[in-house]
Amino acid sequence: MSRIFSLNELGHAGSSRLSRPTRPTRELPDIDLDIDDLTDSDTEDEKDQETQLKDAETSNDYEILKRSLINEEFSPEILMYQDKAIDNLDKLIQEQDAVSKDMLVTHERKKFGMLLFSGTDRIKYIMEKYLLCRRNKIETQVLSILSSPIYKERLSTAELTHAEDYKMLLEDYLKAELKLPNDCLEDSIIKTFEKKPDLSKTVFCRVLKNIVPRDAQDTAIQHEPGDVIMDKYAYMRDALKDNSVELI
Repeated sequence: MSRIFSLNELGHAGSSRLSRPTRPTRELPDIDLDIDDLTDSDTEDEKDQETQLKDAETSNDYEILKRSLINEEFSPEILMYQDKAIDNLDKLIQEQDAVSKDMLVTHERKKFGMLLFSGTDRIKYIMEKYLLCRRNKIETQVLSILSSPIYKERLSTAELTHAEDYKMLLEDYLKAELKLPNDCLEDSIIKTFEKKPDLSKTVFCRVLKNIVPRDAQDTAIQHEPGDVIMDKYAYMRDALKDNSVELI
């Protein structure tokens, strides 16, 4: 802590020389210039800003995953895996679970711990439903997905492994049921069990960005954000990919 001293206090202590009298000086106030306090205040402000940014990112990841779940449920084909949102929310769940357990031990903080648990349960529910929806679609369309490089790139590493394992189980089942030798299970037989996504399925979409209607002759005529349109999925898949629409 720095301090401003008066002129008298800066004299040489113990000096034998007589100094001529000086007029009285006004004592300066003791001004506290504690740099540590200023630094702590700035640090707290930075932490508050970081917390606000983290909360905003968490809320954004949660909203992204909710929207991805709805799109996945109504889309006939497998969509891109939301790896960033899943990873961020999974880390958040682990952190909040640890904090919640500590709070539940203390009686005074038990209610706050229960609130944290309810918040993480809501996130877990969306994550589990999203992953389950994708797993069901992968198992139903496993042959079509594994035969398409585009669809394979949309899977996570765990999903790709599950798809390959599931295909092996399907092949083993066909061998056992059809009583075929191991080297006689032709692709044509497996193809009969392949289910492809129905891209001609009719879907409802909510417009997020201005888009020109498919059959419009005048490009000045556009669907505006908030409009709800109905069309075949094949015509809307590009708009869904660039986030111009969302499925409802």
